[in-house]
Amino acid sequence: MKRFLTLLLALMMCISSAGCSGTQKAFEASKDAYNSINTAYEITEQFASDIYEAWRMGIYEDDEVLEGGTQYLAAELNVSEDELAAGVAFTVNEIMGADDWDTLSESEKESYPTATDMYFRLFEDDLFSFCVLAVIGAYQVNGKIEAAQSALDTAKQEMRELSEKYADYEHYPNMKGYYTSTSSFLSSAKIRRGLLNRS
Repeated sequence: MKRFLTLLLALMMCISSAGCSGTQKAFEASKDAYNSINTAYEITEQFASDIYEAWRMGIYEDDEVLEGGTQYLAAELNVSEDELAAGVAFTVNEIMGADDWDTLSESEKESYPTATDMYFRLFEDDLFSFCVLAVIGAYQVNGKIEAAQSALDTAKQEMRELSEKYADYEHYPNMKGYYTSTSSFLSSAKIRRGLLNRS
């Protein structure tokens, strides 16, 4: 009987150890997916902050934006003045219904006036919308939207592999929620760009 209890205890310890080992492996496997989502989230957080700030400044600091243009606006954002100027050119190209920005040559992109500040006055009646679109354009041109989407695509694949190997991993739902929230904001920016293309 004593021997049976000893064997039973040893078996239970083995099962417990295997369970811990499986949890540890799942945790290690989840790190890559988490890091990918976090990369996308950090870009998205800056993107969201810049969109809000551009909207606020376009309404409450409109005179200063009209006077200072990209220099004034960029001073409060996570993009440089040059990136914002490229975003303005991108936005004007979209509004004019010209060719897709990605298909333009560098000389065609540079053909937009370097004094992009004049566009703020051109769209003075809807300045806050133009400021927001310029920020979206800046993040499109500098590749950060693409980088965030690429990180999310990588995370999606990593999460799929994680769920296949460790179907009962307890932290998977939280990770999936983090992924969904981050993905939703990027999708809304793309929808906004799509509406602009059709207007």
